[in-house]
Amino acid sequence: MKRTLLIFALIILLTACSRTPPVVKIGLAAPFEGRYREVGYDVIYSARLAVREINQAGGIGGYRVALVALDDGGDPELAQDVARSLVVDPAVVAVVGHWRPETTAAAASIYAEAGLLFIPGGDPYDPKLLSTDFVARYEAVTPFDETPGMLAVPAYAAFMTLWQEMRELTDAGQPINRQTMARMKDEG
Repeated sequence: MKRTLLIFALIILLTACSRTPPVVKIGLAAPFEGRYREVGYDVIYSARLAVREINQAGGIGGYRVALVALDDGGDPELAQDVARSLVVDPAVVAVVGHWRPETTAAAASIYAEAGLLFIPGGDPYDPKLLSTDFVARYEAVTPFDETPGMLAVPAYAAFMTLWQEMRELTDAGQPINRQTMARMKDEG
């Protein structure tokens, strides 16, 4: 009888436990402090919005997404340090950023050597052309009365590109990791 109760308790315990989905990390490198901080704050809210939306939709192929945002200060030397910090974490499968030509150039070779997918910051977009829906969703993730600037759309679009690439991997039965993400960029 005790054995039956123990087995029954274990079955209930095991069925009550849910599997925690694996997490992949996306790096965001931008100047969050200093002279170019408005760039960083524009892109981080778009990144947060994209990550929030994908996780609320259940993630991608069973994976949850975490954002790792690091400050490059708009400085090429600091951008190299940030790149080195991101490449040592094997859970980081891609990086979006640096948002300035000098910092992008300084970090790009570090990502390439590590086989880490890097999507450089995009071209500015006129915020007057943004849909009211995007503006409302963007403003919902800001802690202050922030409105999207010229880099909000390029940042959001970079994450949408990543989500699409990740979906293609999981649809093909591939895991999402640094190697498969880098291979997709090489093939695309």
